[in-house]
Amino acid sequence: CSGDGTFRKNIDLWTKWNFSHACNLHGIQARIAKRAAELLAPGGIMVYSTCSLNPVENEAVVYNLLLKFKDQLELVDAR
Repeated sequence: CSGDGTFRKNIDLWTKWNFSHACNLHGIQARIAKRAAELLAPGGIMVYSTCSLNPVENEAVVYNLLLKFKDQLELVDAR
């Protein structure tokens, strides 16, 4: 992930981060999550987590995953 969620402790990221790079990571993360879902055993639990605050890297990846695996995956409230 872009790591933008670690800005306060990783000052170096401020100079390297840019919006287009963070958005480009969506495709990579979506492919990794898709492959993880394909390898998931029936009844298994998959956790998707990033150190990013960007919805393109987080919610959008989960949304696309739920679309691709409509009847096979469900979103569970982790609270």
